[in-house]
Amino acid sequence: MTKGRTALALTIAISLLAVPGWAQFKKRHLPPPLKVFIPHQSAWKAMLETVQESTQLKVADQDRAGGRLVTEFRDYISGPLTRSHLEKIGDPPRLADGNWIKARYRYEIRIELIEAKVSIVTVNLELQGFKRDFLGEEAWVDVNSTGRLETDLLTAYGKLLFGSDFALERPKKGFWERDPSYVPDPQQRVPRIASPERPPS
Repeated sequence: MTKGRTALALTIAISLLAVPGWAQFKKRHLPPPLKVFIPHQSAWKAMLETVQESTQLKVADQDRAGGRLVTEFRDYISGPLTRSHLEKIGDPPRLADGNWIKARYRYEIRIELIEAKVSIVTVNLELQGFKRDFLGEEAWVDVNSTGRLETDLLTAYGKLLFGSDFALERPKKGFWERDPSYVPDPQQRVPRIASPERPPS
């Protein structure tokens, strides 16, 4: 590498580190949406079952026509270990004037029909930490997710539909991209969720 290219690479690296939030972005591994080649009704039913079995969370709001499903909040942890536990699933900012008291999260799931028997499934996590400053003021603060819980839910969803060998591929592109990930080969695209569009297996 020439001196000019080396200097350019160093300049870019330093510039990226100076961008607010870069340190948080590089820790994030958000799973890409999952493109499934199954009837939309089967995709929807499978997610409802996955949420119930894998997370034990109740559905707070659902709109099948709009392709949106939201779970209730779960209190993740409270007390002196809040920060260390929060760091396992998120990237909480450092608090200069207080402490993390508790945390909570919920899922927002999109199941969008893009063509006959093809849907895109996206899982996002709303993660919040509750802070109390030294003057006693309290507030919920949004925390960036690391993608761990989203990956776990999509993996459980894939295994329910396509068998225990299902696994998500780690995104190969830039950290800001979430291009759809596809299910395995066609032989594994037969869900076990029964629907009027497909006889039970």
